[in-house]
Parts: sequence; C-alpha cells; structure tokens
Amino acid sequence: MTTSTRAVLLRMRRLLTIVASLAVLGGIIWAVVAELETQPTARDEPPAIVLRAPDGFDVKRLGGASLAAAAAGLRENPSVRAGVKYSENGDDIILLADRERQRLVEMRASRSGTIVERVWPEEVDRRLAWAIEHGNMDAPGLPPPSGKNLYH
Repeated sequence: MTTSTRAVLLRMRRLLTIVASLAVLGGIIWAVVAELETQPTARDEPPAIVLRAPDGFDVKRLGGASLAAAAAGLRENPSVRAGVKYSENGDDIILLADRERQRLVEMRASRSGTIVERVWPEEVDRRLAWAIEHGNMDAPGLPPPSGKNLYH
C-alpha cells in the first residue's frame, strides 16, 4: 500500500468513527427526550397536600360546586360548627361556618399544593346570604377577610 492510500484509509476510519459517535450521541439524546415527554407533569397529579377540616365540624361533601352553592349548603345546615367541602376550578375547598365565634373560614388547596386560609369575621348568616346572591362573601359594611398560608 502506498503512503497516499494509507492516508486516505486513515482519514476514512476517523470519519467513520466520528459519524458513529454522533449517531450514538443522537440516539442517547433521543431516548432521554422521549422519556421526559412521557413523565407526568405537576398538573396531571393530585395535590400532595390533603385538605382536612378541623375536628368538631359537621362537614358535607358537595363535589364540584360554586361558592354560592357552598354557602347555600352551609345555610341549610343548622349546626353551630358546619362545613362544606367542594371543588372549584381545580381547587379543593373547605368552607366552615363557626356560628359560635361568628366567622367563616375558607381553606383552599390549589393543584400546585398551596393551601391558603381566609377568615371572614362577623355576621355569618348575613355573609352566607350575600354569597348565595352575589358569589362572594364580601358583604358591604363588614370587615374584609384576613388570609395566610397554612403550611409555612
């Protein structure tokens, strides 16, 4: 074999090695991307935090409902400490009426896992009547709610 033939064969071997290496690398990248695409996202999984009412509340389950329907369910329940658990827009919600302490408490768990508590003080029955008609508990002339994250 001549020197020029040997040089050509050496270059071809290097080129084939590079092409084979690139093919293997491409296959690895394709496999990783395909695996990542089949993994569930956070939106596909249920929340990691389970929402539960405090002890002592008579809680009814409504399933998918609106705030107005939840307020109507609370108004129909004569218990001093009543509650409803329902879902709205992907959030799990427990709405509690503490008639003894005259306050409404909403615990909302979003699909991302955030749990927020809001408390509306004073005049439970007036707020419930307002919520049934207007879809919110911010009745005129009553104090606004306070809120906080429950898991911090």
